[in-house]
Amino acid sequence: MAPGSDLPPGAYFRNTVIGFKVIKASDDEVSLWLLSRVTRKAGETAKEEVAYTQDLVGAHCEDGDWKLSMSVTSRAIQEAQGKAKPQMVAPGDEAFNKAGWTAIREAS
Repeated sequence: MAPGSDLPPGAYFRNTVIGFKVIKASDDEVSLWLLSRVTRKAGETAKEEVAYTQDLVGAHCEDGDWKLSMSVTSRAIQEAQGKAKPQMVAPGDEAFNKAGWTAIREAS
């Protein structure tokens, strides 16, 4: 598919954050791993594919509102270098809690 072209009918890509693991937290900054489930389908007749990703992010509190921060993220990346990433496992799997993840649950 050429860049900028329309997706084929029935195609989609979804990235859903399903868990987090705090690395470092203070009153005004937090760095954490985010665990996401990525679901994609190339078209109506294509088989859906699911994979997991983990991303390191940082945020700071500004006027009572938490905002993503490149500077906090950069510090977190530097601090994480040479350290093992948490295992990517699905919620409900016994290894999920052992890896230190906290599930993000939908509000009812």
